[in-house]
Amino acid sequence: MFIVFISSKTKLVSLFLLIIICGVFLFKDSLIKHYYGVKPGVIFLEQDIGGFSRKKVTEIVAAKLGEWQLNPVNALYDPRVNYIIPELWGYEVNLQETVNKIMSASKDEHVFPVYETVFPDITIDDYPSAIITQGNPRKKQITFMINVAWGTEYVLPMLEILNAEGAHATFFVVGTWAGQNEDLMKEISSRGHLLGNHGHTDNVVYTKISIEEMERGLEDVNNIVQTATGQNPLYFTPHKGEYNDLVLEVVSRQGMRTILWSIDTVDWKKPGVEKMKSKVLDNLHEGAIVLMHPTADIVILLKEIVPVIKNKGYSIVTMAELLNPHYPPDKQE
Repeated sequence: MFIVFISSKTKLVSLFLLIIICGVFLFKDSLIKHYYGVKPGVIFLEQDIGGFSRKKVTEIVAAKLGEWQLNPVNALYDPRVNYIIPELWGYEVNLQETVNKIMSASKDEHVFPVYETVFPDITIDDYPSAIITQGNPRKKQITFMINVAWGTEYVLPMLEILNAEGAHATFFVVGTWAGQNEDLMKEISSRGHLLGNHGHTDNVVYTKISIEEMERGLEDVNNIVQTATGQNPLYFTPHKGEYNDLVLEVVSRQGMRTILWSIDTVDWKKPGVEKMKSKVLDNLHEGAIVLMHPTADIVILLKEIVPVIKNKGYSIVTMAELLNPHYPPDKQE
């Protein structure tokens, strides 16, 4: 007959282990949530999902996939007039990456879905010589096309108004003006505006000159702009809006896109501020390109219309932003 003696120390250790085992069993759900669940206070699309398991999070995200999918929009080409409306990329939520992002989020963090881009089948790059007269109408944006061939006194006042309103524009400069106003171009660029190419001269239209002169002229303007500001102009608008197939081809070979407009203030005819205001606001639309020049009346016009345009929900952006196909869901209506 054997008698086993258990020391007091061994009894204490055994009791301690028993308490731990019972605690794990009783509080296993809380422990799992703490170490493997979503951290406390994590917000996903305005819902507090702190403590949720990976399985539960996956179910929540999967249930909303259909709502979040945004199909791409093809560029729309009209062969009758050789105009094209830019494309928009589509987006879909990556389920696994979104779940991983939620599970690894810090305490009280706000988490948003992880989107993947879906590209359209037709883009403006498929028609490099086609003309753009507006942005995609699904974007609540417009841009001001400001053609500058003469004068300097109204450029800074225009910049001040745009800057005060958080609005941006694209200034299409003529080479002869650009060469004499490099400091002003630097100021335009430093305020976040874009510079475009309006040809090397406003004395003749490009339909009346040779290919060689067109090429040299476009290159000269681009070089002046790039030297002064570091910007490489990607957009061209012709003098008087006159072009032919040859002009479009030469411009595209320079890596640029020909741009026209959808709303013309016709400020050079001096119709008065009220008539220009009515014309712009009555015809305002998503993707509008509004043509104007630096004049005294345009300074007044900008003061009056920019706040109204913004109050209508439009963003006033550069040409590059207007034509950018990247328009993710958080910017959608």
